Amino acid sequence: MKEGLNYTFTCQIYEIAPVTNLTVSWYKGHFINYAETLNSDEKEPTNQAAVFSFTPTRNDNNATFRCEAFMDLGPEGPQFNVSSQEYQIQVLYGPEQICPSSYTVPEHSPHNLKCTRGFPEPDEIWYKDDEEVKLPEILTIGDSGQYWVTATNSNGGINFTVDISVHYPPSDINDLEDAVVDVGDNLTLKCSSVSSPQPKYSWNYYQVSHVRESADDGVSFLHIHNATGYNTGFYTCNAWNERGSFAKTVKVTVKGARQECPITIKPEMMVVQYQSIMESATCETNDPTQLKKLYWQDAKGTKKLGESWRADPHNDWDPNPTCHADFQGIGPCQKTLLYTLYKTPDMVSIHAVDNTSEMLKDGELQLQCDIINVAPAQNLTVRWIWIKGTDNGTLEGNNMNCNTDTIRSPVNVSCTIDIPLNSIYNRTEIRCEANLDLGPEGPLAKDQSNSIVFYEPRIKTKQLPEKVPVIRGYSETLLCEADGNPPPKIHWSFTSKSAHLNSDANLTVLEPGLYNCTATNVLNSHTHMVQVILKEDYLPLIAGFVAVTVVAISIVFLFIYSIYYKNTKMRRYSLKNPKLSTHTGNVAHNGWDTQFPMTKLSYVYNRPTYEVTLALEQWWTVILFWKAESAGKLQVTPPVVAVRFGDSLSANCNTSESQIFGMGWESPYGGTGLVKDVSSVPFKLDEVQVWKLNPLCYITLSNDEQVTEKLEVIIYKMPDVVSLSLPESKMVEGKQYSLKCDIVKVAPVERLSVVWYKGKERFFTETFDSQNDPVDRSSFVNVTAHRDDDGTEIWCEAVINLEPAAQTSPTTRSDSLGMNVLYPPTFSHPENETLNIPPGGPIAINCTTRANPPPVYSWHSLNDAQSTNQKGNGSIFTPSSPRSGIYSCTASNKLGSSTKYFTVIEEKWSRTTFGAILGVFLFLGVLLVIAGILFVKSNGSFSCNKGSYSRGNPSPSGPLLGGIFVSFQHSSLQSCQGCSSWNFLSRRLSAENTMGNIILIWITMFFMFYSVSGEGCSLLLKPSRVVVGFGDPVSVVCEATRPVRVLGWESAISSTHTQESQSVQWKVDSLIDWIEEPICYGVFFTAPRQCEEKVNLVLFKIPDGVSIRQVNHTGPMVEGKEYQLLCEVQNIAPVQYLTLRWYRGQTEVYNHSFSDLTSSSPVQVSSTLLITPTKFENEAKYKCVAELELGPEGPQPPPTVTSESLTASVYYPPTFFNPETEVLDLTAGAEITLNCTAMGNPAPVYSWQSSNSLQTMMEDDAVVISSSLLQGTYTCTASNKLEKKIKEFIVKEKTKGV
Repeated sequence: MKEGLNYTFTCQIYEIAPVTNLTVSWYKGHFINYAETLNSDEKEPTNQAAVFSFTPTRNDNNATFRCEAFMDLGPEGPQFNVSSQEYQIQVLYGPEQICPSSYTVPEHSPHNLKCTRGFPEPDEIWYKDDEEVKLPEILTIGDSGQYWVTATNSNGGINFTVDISVHYPPSDINDLEDAVVDVGDNLTLKCSSVSSPQPKYSWNYYQVSHVRESADDGVSFLHIHNATGYNTGFYTCNAWNERGSFAKTVKVTVKGARQECPITIKPEMMVVQYQSIMESATCETNDPTQLKKLYWQDAKGTKKLGESWRADPHNDWDPNPTCHADFQGIGPCQKTLLYTLYKTPDMVSIHAVDNTSEMLKDGELQLQCDIINVAPAQNLTVRWIWIKGTDNGTLEGNNMNCNTDTIRSPVNVSCTIDIPLNSIYNRTEIRCEANLDLGPEGPLAKDQSNSIVFYEPRIKTKQLPEKVPVIRGYSETLLCEADGNPPPKIHWSFTSKSAHLNSDANLTVLEPGLYNCTATNVLNSHTHMVQVILKEDYLPLIAGFVAVTVVAISIVFLFIYSIYYKNTKMRRYSLKNPKLSTHTGNVAHNGWDTQFPMTKLSYVYNRPTYEVTLALEQWWTVILFWKAESAGKLQVTPPVVAVRFGDSLSANCNTSESQIFGMGWESPYGGTGLVKDVSSVPFKLDEVQVWKLNPLCYITLSNDEQVTEKLEVIIYKMPDVVSLSLPESKMVEGKQYSLKCDIVKVAPVERLSVVWYKGKERFFTETFDSQNDPVDRSSFVNVTAHRDDDGTEIWCEAVINLEPAAQTSPTTRSDSLGMNVLYPPTFSHPENETLNIPPGGPIAINCTTRANPPPVYSWHSLNDAQSTNQKGNGSIFTPSSPRSGIYSCTASNKLGSSTKYFTVIEEKWSRTTFGAILGVFLFLGVLLVIAGILFVKSNGSFSCNKGSYSRGNPSPSGPLLGGIFVSFQHSSLQSCQGCSSWNFLSRRLSAENTMGNIILIWITMFFMFYSVSGEGCSLLLKPSRVVVGFGDPVSVVCEATRPVRVLGWESAISSTHTQESQSVQWKVDSLIDWIEEPICYGVFFTAPRQCEEKVNLVLFKIPDGVSIRQVNHTGPMVEGKEYQLLCEVQNIAPVQYLTLRWYRGQTEVYNHSFSDLTSSSPVQVSSTLLITPTKFENEAKYKCVAELELGPEGPQPPPTVTSESLTASVYYPPTFFNPETEVLDLTAGAEITLNCTAMGNPAPVYSWQSSNSLQTMMEDDAVVISSSLLQGTYTCTASNKLEKKIKEFIVKEKTKGV
């Protein structure tokens, strides 16, 4: 059929009846296109025909048609349908365009471009530049352009154009070359490239403010204005489009300017004293977004990643710490910290050189100053000082020099000076002063030596008197010594020919005469004359007399002893057949009483007993691998041996078999081969240089049977270094930290155990997988900081388990690191306390807490609106005027705070008690006086006789008191004649003065009762302290504890009084007066007549609002920078009871009290919190809470008002979950996953690069999953506006057979 013409389909239906219920449906494909119902009255079968008209279009080409007859005979009859066969049509139509007018395709890609369709199939002819061309299957850059296409068939033809654009990446960068510019001049770099689509450009360089970029017509320019040293470096232009990228790097050199390294070391100079506390330096950059890598390296080549470097004040004498950085554009650069570890000298001493021999040479003396154990010697200067009386100065001399060394560790330094000596140095003190000049950042360390004093000679005359006797026939040595510095020379002058001079300048004399000793040095000389006097020797005469006397005394003694022996009965003693005492067992001496203390001995034979103890010293653990065929035939000693790599190895193999042909060791190292006619063979290696060794001992028996035994060898190497690193120098209680222990070059790993110690306690052990060669391993352990760990030493220990070859295992231990755990204050006794103090007595309130950092203490007196405050580091508060009341102590540090209340009760001064005590003493005094009058007699003794006669004493003749004679006289007064002051004690009391005594007694009793009746101010306030909210009602009752004349209240609001009751009430319905101070007063009948008590009234108001905001900053924060948060409180009173608490989430991070303010009316206050956010604090919510702590009388819990939360958005650079390079095996057809996921804010953007040029471009996703990756290195870059981070993946072909 031809498109557009009308055609008719006829459907013939044969022999059908009845026709009335016949429906004919026409189908095109599977869908009904037309339906017709036939109506006829024929009841008999007839032939029917249905006609369908159809105009085909090109879309109907190859469509199928059929008709279907459907018979419906109603609900009682059957239903059936009959379908014809399908009829397919073909539609003839002319060509039409089916491809787009513009077609884009990547270079080197197949296109499968078909631009026309028609029936029959049209012929396409392509023209480019008026020439017929054939479009290739793979399109390249040269195939881009506009094409003219002609398509024809038997039904017509069409003509149209197609624009083909082949996209390709930039392949080269033009016009960009190395450049040199003078300092201060301008420079423009040009970057252009050709690609499709047009490329975009980006520059990588160290960005400074005077460099800008511009673009014009597909070309990028970089303009450098006023070039400085920061512009010296590398500049990379990246040209890129959707198909790929190309980069070119050039170097710019600024003449006349040194290349700057944009890092700052704080401090620039570090001066640390030996064995002081550790100090650290930081290496920072102002623009971390351009920093690629930052680390410290010392003189030993040890690298430490991170910004901080910590000095070891015990060992780091010359570490030469250098901060290395790698910046975008600049490349690697470095700065060195000027570090000095100094040690003051242990001792500084001065002495003259060559003190025993001739010192003076050409009138000069050489002095030496020794500085012991000082560092660094090159910073040492020595100053020579002279002191004479009150004058002093610097000593000038010749040949001043010091043997300083270039090493920076402690050394001994000696400095010498040659000084001319003359009399001006007499009595001059000379010192040397060692100064360590440590620069402007360091202290000036000075140490002075002992003094050396020059003075003229002075002979010691005590040892050499002016007159010296000499005994005839004997010699006498004259010792002439002199003090002086320089040491003087001794010279003798004499006329005697018998005297001779000894080698030590001492003179030996034999005869009398005059002898002169002269001491001389360069300052002066001193002469002393000695007169030697001759004396006779009487010693032999005295010795003869003593001998005669001794002989005479001996003769007299013998004579007396012989007489005594004859006249004394000496007892004789015998031990033969001794008679033993029945009581003591001692021996009696032939019946005499005296006994020898002897004890009878008994003979007991004890059979020796032998104990055999088998001590198994477990130096070697022997493991026997038993084989049936070799049991008892071959033995290796030792069976297991452990040897350090590089050491020697020896073992022995022996057998008890006699019928053997030979034996030997089989091993690639140290093998012996077959040795005949021996029963043992040694195995020796002078140096073990392999990591795997399995020597085998064998014997060959005479029957050709062979027996073997293996020597197990454990080859190990102790680690080069075991180091421990803490994630942070200060830990916060409750947080978990990951500690790392690095073990460098250890083998075998399968026998390695890393043991962690905290204090003396082992708390974690980790083992590792099997590997023989030396490797590096790291052990990680998570610890949760606790306050009990503060100050605890923590370390790790690498242990090589050599069992069963050795019982002990060698270990290498890391340095110990002290844990510094920060935790909030906690009271030693957290319960509130009540303290009783005597009236007016001192008080010391102990508020000791435990915290790190040490807490700051704030004390408040809650007795009245005017609080008593004290701030400082002291935990004990001593008020200047102690009084009753409530004191609160708040201990706080940056981690939190704790408050404790102390109730102080001052005991009232009881005048009643004092009067009672005084009355008792007065009463006792009166009784003593009366008893003395009644019972003391005139002689000082006591008697109950009432004037009667006493033997030996005359009766008194004086009058009696009540019939009783009264007299008093103390015995100690009897010898005192005329002592008028005591006469009243001995006089007699007459009846006429009895009335005076009674009056005296009544006066005493009056004062006693008066003192008893006195009382204090007996007013009692209920309650004594009142805390009331602004506008709330308040009432206080004042009670008198003794009879009162008038009782009332003095108040600006509600004054009242009463004369009838013992109590009166002060009441206010709504208290709004901020200065109200009600006073209760009483007028009493007895003293004290009037007194008063003031109510401790606290009127408070909760704040109208609490708000929180950032100071001088809006928007997100950057990790590591410092920011301020401000909390403002509106209209609060009294402010001295206010505590502002800062929270991050649910954790209190800081609190601020206002105890130093004293306003009682409402005020507005604020508090500032300094924060340095980290990535873990992103989305953290900060809030501040205003809390009024009004004491136990105030509302409980204390009223609080909370601000709205401030959410901190923290920007931080990308951080990979696994930053290490990953190595993946490539298997044909298998998918490989490259996971470059990083955490950052803003969210990182990812880009991929491959070292394989044939690898097609990958999507810029964090995770790449592909089965078409090629072998090579894939670099993933995760970047955000702060920084770029790079991670590498190495894809290598999997080794066959592994």
